[in-house]
Amino acid sequence: MARILLTAENDVLRRYLGEKLKRAGHFVSRVSDYDIALTLLLETCHDVLLTEVDSEDPRGVSFAHEARRIDPEMRVMFITGFSIVPLLVDEDDEDGFSDRLGAPAHLSQLVDEVGRLLVA
Repeated sequence: MARILLTAENDVLRRYLGEKLKRAGHFVSRVSDYDIALTLLLETCHDVLLTEVDSEDPRGVSFAHEARRIDPEMRVMFITGFSIVPLLVDEDDEDGFSDRLGAPAHLSQLVDEVGRLLVA
């Protein structure tokens, strides 16, 4: 199974998603602070970064860019207000992120989406 870094400011969301992923057999590090999350990324490899994106707070996207600079092989999935969106990597893309997004999924499908992301 995968080692997942979950960053979300919302305690309930972080707890819910973390438990759901743990029950599926993944090792999950749950963090509410981007600076702590960056420290974890420097100390430990993760297969997936699962992070929030909020239209009022652009730090989630900036954090994802920084995380991919630290570990270019790590997969990234954004949590939006109502869904999760896997980010597909395009090697020709300047910043390593593609503008092609997978279909949004309801949070109850999170484990399946993480599985698909890992084999993409």
